[in-house]
Amino acid sequence: MARLHPVAQLLWLTAWTWHLLRVTLRVLFVLVNHLYVLPVHLVWLLCLQPVRIVRPDLFWKLEGILLKWMMAMIGWWGYSAGYRLYECGEDLTHTYNDEAIVIVNHQSTGDVAILMAALQHKGPVLRRIMWIMDYILCYTHFGMCSWIHGDFFLQQGKEYREVMLKLLKDHLHTTYLSRSQQWIILFPEGGFLRKRRERSQKYARKNNLPILQHVVLPRVGALKTILDTVGPAVGHTNGALTNGDVHANGQHVKWIVDITVAYEYGRPLDVQTLISGWRPPCPTTLHYRHFPISEVPRDEDGLTKWLYDRFEEKEQLLAHFYSTGRFPTGTTRPGTETTDEAAEIIFNPWWMLSIHLFYLCSTALQWYTLSTILQ
Repeated sequence: MARLHPVAQLLWLTAWTWHLLRVTLRVLFVLVNHLYVLPVHLVWLLCLQPVRIVRPDLFWKLEGILLKWMMAMIGWWGYSAGYRLYECGEDLTHTYNDEAIVIVNHQSTGDVAILMAALQHKGPVLRRIMWIMDYILCYTHFGMCSWIHGDFFLQQGKEYREVMLKLLKDHLHTTYLSRSQQWIILFPEGGFLRKRRERSQKYARKNNLPILQHVVLPRVGALKTILDTVGPAVGHTNGALTNGDVHANGQHVKWIVDITVAYEYGRPLDVQTLISGWRPPCPTTLHYRHFPISEVPRDEDGLTKWLYDRFEEKEQLLAHFYSTGRFPTGTTRPGTETTDEAAEIIFNPWWMLSIHLFYLCSTALQWYTLSTILQ
């Protein structure tokens, strides 16, 4: 094997040294970012507890704003490393202020951060959102804030299935409804694509179902529980309503929002990459669709088929994207506005600077107040 010319070796070494330095500086920045964002968030929530007693609606509005700013920080990590986001598909503007279930394909730990970035500019969505996440995330830096906000942490495994669905139903009554949350983020596949694909394909062959490559067959349990608990009322043979308490104040799910996340060449970005920026900059594209809840079957067999059909369509969308570099244009829904050319999601630098300044000034104020009290 021929050796590189000394000048070429020097250039190669310089490039790698700069790359490693840049990665190290980014990781250090994110660590410092944690130190002046997370404690400030928790201290402000502690200071706002009297407001929670007197005006709970105002408290949860303020808490939602603070959480949205924290999610802006997390979403901005990848953006600042050059991992640009694009969106296309159906216009969702008229759903921003309604209750909705959002179904998303799941490929990596970066999916959540990608969604946090993509939903920043969608009205009140992020401050009135409820995430359904794996319980392991409860033990992360973001987990405590999510727990306070009212997100639901799901334990995986057949032995936990019935218990988790019951807990989810209780959580929807005690938290989702009482805090006037709206969008529920759900990953129906139940895990990452790379971990579940082989098992899903084996199940599909056994049950004469489509063999999927870019997504896996979804699980219907959580979606059925949500619809039965906070979906539109449906009648029994005796005329009673399954969820009439929800209808008493008109709060029920009105839309299913379908988001398909596509990474360049099918190589997902994980959260470590978004933090460190070690991979070369690459785009991620999100495709949007939505369905009125009136079109969604409520019986288990009908709902299972409906959800399977949506993921078969996701498979086709992703296959088209990976072969052409873009999602198919247009929509099958007459009268629905679409964005056929993917539009970049922009983070305004002045907006991000103002959020950083808020947390830095809050850190200084809280430290000064604490030191004064201790003295």
